[in-house]
Amino acid sequence: MKRYLLLFSLLIHFINYSQQYPTESINKILRSHVSSASQPGLTIGVVKNNKLIYHNSIGYMQLADAIPFNDTTIFDLASVTKQFTSACIGILENQGKLSLDDDVRKYIPELAIYADTIRIKHLLNHTSGIRNHNVLLDLKGFDYQHQGYTNQMIQELMFYQKGVNNLPGEKMLYSNTNYVLLALIVERVSEMKIHAFAKQELFEPMEMKNSFYRSKLDEEIKNKAYPYYKVDDAYQQHKSLTLCVGAGGMESTVQDLAQWSRIFLDETNRLSYLGDFITKLDTLNNGTPMKHARGMFIDNYRNFKTLNHSGRDVGMRSQFICIPEKNLAVIIFTNSEEINATNISYQILDLFFTDTSTNDSTVNHYTHSAIELKKFVGVYQEMNSDLRMTIFMENDSLKAMSSLGNTPTPLVSHSKNTFCRTNNSSIKYSFKKGLADASDLNVDFGGAIFYFEKVDLALNPNQNLEDYVGNYYSEELHVTYSIRLENDNLILSYPNNENIVITEGVKDTFGSNRRTKYFFIRDNQGTVVSFKVAAEGTVKDILFNKTIE
Repeated sequence: MKRYLLLFSLLIHFINYSQQYPTESINKILRSHVSSASQPGLTIGVVKNNKLIYHNSIGYMQLADAIPFNDTTIFDLASVTKQFTSACIGILENQGKLSLDDDVRKYIPELAIYADTIRIKHLLNHTSGIRNHNVLLDLKGFDYQHQGYTNQMIQELMFYQKGVNNLPGEKMLYSNTNYVLLALIVERVSEMKIHAFAKQELFEPMEMKNSFYRSKLDEEIKNKAYPYYKVDDAYQQHKSLTLCVGAGGMESTVQDLAQWSRIFLDETNRLSYLGDFITKLDTLNNGTPMKHARGMFIDNYRNFKTLNHSGRDVGMRSQFICIPEKNLAVIIFTNSEEINATNISYQILDLFFTDTSTNDSTVNHYTHSAIELKKFVGVYQEMNSDLRMTIFMENDSLKAMSSLGNTPTPLVSHSKNTFCRTNNSSIKYSFKKGLADASDLNVDFGGAIFYFEKVDLALNPNQNLEDYVGNYYSEELHVTYSIRLENDNLILSYPNNENIVITEGVKDTFGSNRRTKYFFIRDNQGTVVSFKVAAEGTVKDILFNKTIE
C-alpha cells in the first residue's frame, strides 16, 4: 500500500511540475539544436524559485567512446569564470585584506607606472585600459596549434608593456588580462593558489562539489565534456595546450551553477553579499553609467533586469543568465562551437513570460526623417583596428555593413541618435557626433562596447610604397616584422603569419583586414622610422622601430 501511495504522490508531483513549468517546450528547444544524439551535444539547466526545475541534455560529451551527457557532466566555463574570480576579490575585500581603490601596483609592482593609477576596481569592470593578452599573443605570432601559455607567461608579457589603451575609468574595453591579473592579486593577498582559495572560501561553502579552477594541464578530469569543432563535416576534438586561469580556466556542472545562482536570487543565502558585489555598476569618469559590473553584464530583457555572461572557446560555448525579479536562472553548455548558447538562453527565458511585454529596446521611441538619416551615412573605422562599418541608406531606412561581414544589417530607430538591429534589439548603434566622446559611433553588444570614428578614405593616399619597406622590431612583444614590396603591394610577414597583404586606408595608415591597423611614423626629414600597431579594439600603440640593415 505504501508503495502505491509513493507512486501516486510522485505521479501527482510530475503532473504539477509539467503543468507549472514549460518542460516540453524546453525539450523541443533542446532537440531543435542537436539533430542526432551521436554528435556533440547540449545541456540545459533552469532554476526557478531556487530549485533546479529542469535539467536535460542531448548528444555526446565524448565522441570516441560514445559517452552521452549525464546529470553531473563537467564542462569548461570559459569567460563565465570571471564572476568567480570577481567573487574571490569580493571575499578578500569583505575580510578587510584589500580595497577596490587600492593601486594595482601595490600587489603587482612589476607593472609599469602609467599616466594614471590603475585600481583594482578598474580591473573588475574592464576600464583599466590594460591590453588584452590574447591580441598581444596574436601580434607576437603565437603558435596556438603547437604552443600553450600559462598565467606566468601572460604576467611576464604584461610586465614588458609600456602603454595602455586609455586612462583608467575612461571607457570600457573588454580584456581577459584584467582577470588574469586579478587572479594574481588573489594569490598574493591570500598567500594561496587561486584554486585552493576558491575551494576553501567559495565552492565548499556553496556546496559546489564539482567546481574548481584547473591547477594542472595534464590532470585527468572524469566525466568531462570534450570540446569539438568541424573540419570538412567531420568533428575534431580540440586539445588545448594552455593553462591560464582567472579570465577562464574553471570547470563546473549544471547542478553547481544552479547552487551558484542562489547568491543572485536568494537574499537569505549567507554569501548573497557576493551577488551584490559582482553586480554593482560603477560609472565612467565622465559620469556615464556602465553596463558591465564586476564579472557580469547587466542588461534589460523584456523590461526585466538580467545578469549574464557568456563563455566561448574553441569547440565550446557557455551561458549563465539570471532574472532576479522572476527568481529565474538559465544555464547552457554545448561542446560544439556551432551551437549558439546565448540565443538558446533567451529562447528559454521567453517561455517564462506569459504576458506580451517586450524588450524596451525594441520599442520605436523616435521616428527619423530621411534628412536626419542621411546625417549618419558614412564610413566608420573601429578605433584601434582596421575594421570598417559602412552606414548607408536603402529604401528610406538605415543599414550597417561591416568590412568583415557578408550581408548588410537593417537598423531600426530607437532614439534620436540610437538605432537597434532589427533581428537583435540588444545590439545598439549610438552615434556620438558633436559630443565630447572621442568616438563617433559606439556599437553596444549587451554591455561590450566597440568604438568607431568616422573616416574619409582617399584613393591611393600613399604615393611611394617603398617608404615602408624594411624590418621593424618591438621591444614589448620581442618580435620582428618584415615588410617588402611585391607587385605594387606591401607584404607583411612575421612568425606564423606569412605574406599578409596590407592595404591603404588614409595617409601612412594600412590595414590587413584582420582587425589590425598599422600607422607609420616619419622623422623630421620625412623618412619612415617606425610604426604603431593597433588590433581588435583592445590593443593600441605597440611600437615597432625600423632596424638598421
